[in-house]
Amino acid sequence: LKGMDNFEGTERDEDDFMVKHPLKRIAVIFSGPFANFILAFILLLFMTLIYGISYMPNTPVYSVSSHYDSLLLRGDSIVSVNEKQVKYYTDIFKYIKPNDINSFSVMRNNELKRVIFNLDKPDSFAIFPEISTKVGFVSPSSPAEKAGIMKNDIIIAIDSLTINIWQEISEVIKSSYDKSVTLKVLRGEETLLIEVTPEKKEEQIDDSIRYYGVIGIGYSSETIKPTFTKGIILTFERVNFITTSIVKFLSQLFTGRMSVKNLGGPISIYSMTGESLKWGFDSFLAFVAFFSLNLFIFNLIPFPPLDGSYIMIFLYEFLFRKKTTAKFMNIYQQVGFIILMLLIVFVSFNDILRLIIK
Repeated sequence: LKGMDNFEGTERDEDDFMVKHPLKRIAVIFSGPFANFILAFILLLFMTLIYGISYMPNTPVYSVSSHYDSLLLRGDSIVSVNEKQVKYYTDIFKYIKPNDINSFSVMRNNELKRVIFNLDKPDSFAIFPEISTKVGFVSPSSPAEKAGIMKNDIIIAIDSLTINIWQEISEVIKSSYDKSVTLKVLRGEETLLIEVTPEKKEEQIDDSIRYYGVIGIGYSSETIKPTFTKGIILTFERVNFITTSIVKFLSQLFTGRMSVKNLGGPISIYSMTGESLKWGFDSFLAFVAFFSLNLFIFNLIPFPPLDGSYIMIFLYEFLFRKKTTAKFMNIYQQVGFIILMLLIVFVSFNDILRLIIK
């Protein structure tokens, strides 16, 4: 920033950044992270208008988070939430009222029942619907594509196990990373047997590494292309959902509920970029948008050397009419630089450790 290297002098040029009004300095500093927000919004809006929004049909309940699993049962079909009709799965979360009494109308054993409960733990409330076994997409160069699995195939069995819902496919494939499996699929009028070997993947959960298998397929969903006005509204909703998720992750990180070993550095970013490209250009755009929103939120944390810390300093100057000294800012920048270098070393070490363990 212009003027940051002129703290030692007793006189400052009128164009010196530090002699400008604190609110102007805040605006300049904030413009950096905000550019990341704008980029993410434009990318998500483009994806919404060009590719559309995928909606999961309102299928029967597969499972519910443990705190509420005695209220909504597997096989329940949710008809309405708080007197509003549920057409898509996401409608459930639009209509619920956190920390309040909620009324669900459900079809259970061919009978319409009303389930009323207090949503006292909204953060732990989750409903997982039954998903059909119809393949919605196949990732390029994936084990599934190489084996010959195609979009719109319906998987009816894996080895000797009859498959009824997508969750069963996921469970079998994840546990079969070290062996091949035979999928029985319906393709039009044909029934085919396709052998595929899942690719071995890993994820770090606290201090342990968990391995699982993937074959590169996704479930089918309904895609709707909205109008431009509706697209803007939907994009704001997606941005809100992503930023809220990022803030929750960071809060868990700072409170110790999430291990710092889950942080990744340049190697992880490179790996995730390549992985997103495998799933198609739209997945790559989604990753760039997600990464940009990460930068937007992360840079606003009031901790040196992030932009949020400078915003807090300049806000302090504005509120208390007290300027920070050149000596303080020099020391502050040096401390911030050291912290930044240590953070880069730490996340890079995490990346290298994952590669060694792998």
